[in-house]
Amino acid sequence: MDIAPRQSPRDSEAHKHGWVPSAADRDFRLEHWEYDSERIEGFDYDIGAVLVASADAAGESELTTVLADWQLSPRQFVYPWDSEDPK
Repeated sequence: MDIAPRQSPRDSEAHKHGWVPSAADRDFRLEHWEYDSERIEGFDYDIGAVLVASADAAGESELTTVLADWQLSPRQFVYPWDSEDPK
């Protein structure tokens, strides 16, 4: 399961100045992928990967709603480096 913030023009402008804007109204893209367990540790982890579900969420409240619809809780998520997600 990947949750990524959508980039906005405000992000590009902030990056030019070396800072990151805080945005409570940030939009998100959610993707649930299934990977072949035999490829998960290799360079070609995405061969045979299947996109199970995807959704867009406008803001944190909609993000919470989408997670609830998918029977997930924010507490189930860990930092990317503590997960088995190959991305």
